Amino acid sequence: MHKLNDNFKNRSFFFVFMSYILFSLPIFLANVYYMDDNARALYGYTWSRSGRIFSTFIMNALDLRLNNIIDCAPLGQILGLAVLACSAVFFTQRVTRQSSPDWVSLSICGVPLAAQPFFLENLSYRFDALPMLMAQACAVFACALPLDWSIRRKLGVCIALVFSIMAFYQPSLNTFLGLSLIVFLADCQHESCARAWRSLGIKVTSLVVAGLFYKAVIVRYFVHGDFESSHAVAVSLRDVSFIQFKNNAAEVLGLLNALLSGGAKPIFLALYAVSTLVTFFLGFQILKKKSKENIVSGLFIFVIPFAILFLLSGIMFLLKNPYSVPRTFVSFSTCAIFSSLFFLQPFAQKFRWVGVLPILYFFVISFSYGNALKENAHFQTYHIERVAGVLEDAGFEAGDDLFLYGDEVQSPIVHNAIVAMPVLGRLMPRQGIHEDDIFGYSLLRGRGIEGREHTAQEWSNARTCLKPEYRVHVSSDFAVFHINHTFCVQELHPKA
Repeated sequence: MHKLNDNFKNRSFFFVFMSYILFSLPIFLANVYYMDDNARALYGYTWSRSGRIFSTFIMNALDLRLNNIIDCAPLGQILGLAVLACSAVFFTQRVTRQSSPDWVSLSICGVPLAAQPFFLENLSYRFDALPMLMAQACAVFACALPLDWSIRRKLGVCIALVFSIMAFYQPSLNTFLGLSLIVFLADCQHESCARAWRSLGIKVTSLVVAGLFYKAVIVRYFVHGDFESSHAVAVSLRDVSFIQFKNNAAEVLGLLNALLSGGAKPIFLALYAVSTLVTFFLGFQILKKKSKENIVSGLFIFVIPFAILFLLSGIMFLLKNPYSVPRTFVSFSTCAIFSSLFFLQPFAQKFRWVGVLPILYFFVISFSYGNALKENAHFQTYHIERVAGVLEDAGFEAGDDLFLYGDEVQSPIVHNAIVAMPVLGRLMPRQGIHEDDIFGYSLLRGRGIEGREHTAQEWSNARTCLKPEYRVHVSSDFAVFHINHTFCVQELHPKA
């Protein structure tokens, strides 16, 4: 507790925390609902059916409610960033073995835990951000347990933290595993291989114990619902196939390619390659000692740069129907940290500031994203209000059935931003009217137009309404059709 208080008092915590706030500032200023936020704000539904029981608990506790949640953003983001900043300081101390790390070390080891492009999606959720940040913080704390603790104490706390990761937001397990490898590297360099293996063994044991308990209790009794069930099914040995791994890898590479475009690509790849070479050098140094323990350690170190990349998708490889989107790539933080580890070496002291350049670029992405997010919300709101107005003029009443077809057109300004910075295209929320999914109905309900999702058969049958004789309105970008108590909205142009 004394060490925890010291972290809050010293400048290290405030440096990391203020870096996180600055990185999140564009999202705070945009002040818009992001995808699931619309439905959560309307219905107040929580995360228990996804197995994220701690997410439900912390958000209910925050606003003193039992069965509902309300919008109190950005308080949740700020609280979560404060906890993550504290864990980031602990982690930096563990990796660098400095009690008061300098700003460069904090920028390399601590700041990327939240200030990385794919985490922008996590921060954009007004309701989900706090639980996701807590999961990330638990992952970091679990990797940075004090060296002077007993094995029993480390094991007990680590099991509790790993279980908390899964109960807050499961993909942060990838961060836990990736950071565990970085801590292993640091322990081999600063301590001994035997101590590094003991530390890693505690983490692996904690993962197994917490995972078995989570599956036996939480998954069995809490995970339900169409989306949750389809994306929570683990792949069996029968289902393992090369095609599945190939598809998963393609999704990972697709997200990385969106980020590594233009001049960013050679810079980031060069940094990662240099850190990989430095890691190999450390592995060779350990291999020279020729004991069995050192040979195994050296060979394992050679695998670490590739394992960190593999963990970008991580537990998604264990799922039958993986769901690879930016918010599940929380472990990209590990890649960002690893790619700059070279600059923490003593021989790189004179030009260690170069290691901070990727973080500065992440801030450019953040501010560009905030501007695009705000413009996208304005454009989308105007469109939804026009659709709602036409439906009301056409006589839409409570109890009538509404069907949505096509995708609303994208803002030209947002389109231009995505052309210049492709990663923004992966981070932008889905268009409000997107075929027949919940986001369009949530946005329309916010304007007083009640609607619901439909079965595939209902949606297909309603297409008979899309005939010229039933059309009651047409404009340059959408048309409205009406027959009896059925209304259809059809978007007329693809996204820009």
